[in-house]
Amino acid sequence: MKSSEIITENADGWTIVRKWLGKLYGFGSRLPSKLKRIKQTFDESTGEHVIYLEYRVRAPHQQAIPRVSKPNLLPDKKAK
Repeated sequence: MKSSEIITENADGWTIVRKWLGKLYGFGSRLPSKLKRIKQTFDESTGEHVIYLEYRVRAPHQQAIPRVSKPNLLPDKKAK
């Protein structure tokens, strides 16, 4: 992976990281993706900052799994 393929003069840091993750996981840079910082903490035992990131990408060959509604288990008052 060449850095010149990903880094452009007008790209900011988040865009560069999103493109690297797309290349790393094989999604490519043309698919719409999102990168969001979820949480940031400090590990006192090691002296390190810990940052949790969420990377989302929708691949064209994948679809969301539809949810099945649960049946109403309460008795119907009109049935009496």
